[in-house]
Amino acid sequence: MKGDILQGMAPNAKRSFAVSVAFAAVGAALYFLAVEPTESKLVVERRRLAGLEDRQRQINFDLKNADTVKEKLDGLEKSLSPYREAMLEPLLGSYSMRAKAKLEHLLLEAGLVNLDYAEEPFRALPLPKPVMPRQLHRRAAIRVTARGSYQAAVSFLLRLERELPLVSLQSMEITAEQNPARQAVAFVLEWPAKGGLTRK
Repeated sequence: MKGDILQGMAPNAKRSFAVSVAFAAVGAALYFLAVEPTESKLVVERRRLAGLEDRQRQINFDLKNADTVKEKLDGLEKSLSPYREAMLEPLLGSYSMRAKAKLEHLLLEAGLVNLDYAEEPFRALPLPKPVMPRQLHRRAAIRVTARGSYQAAVSFLLRLERELPLVSLQSMEITAEQNPARQAVAFVLEWPAKGGLTRK
């Protein structure tokens, strides 16, 4: 039937038809080989551009609010500083030396003398579940022995509670002596301290 159509055509019409079919074939080839892949790439690039524009808007917003964010960070740092200062870190490899550096002036100002510091066994804190934290913590127990009155011991504990609120009193023992101003006093104080790391 196709041959019948071409046989009834004039030579110029046949040439025109052949050129039209050739152009249609070239156009189809160009579409499938060039235009369609380019359109697919264009869709991907438009999505990428939209993502980059969103990121740029976020960066511009962050830059615009950088001062506010810095103020908030400074405020958070200030509110966290008492907790960081309360954390017992070893001094010259000794937790009792660090406790001495933090407590000596409080004990002496309360009227306690003959001070001695010793480390007690540490107590691990329970682990939160279900995720294991990177930094483990424990309670560092420091035994402080001194001599002084009951009032001096209470004065020391009140000031300790005010100035180092994360330090807790595990036990307190007073041994009566002849002189009420020179009684033997022993405190076991527990401090928050860092344990090991679960991962680097």
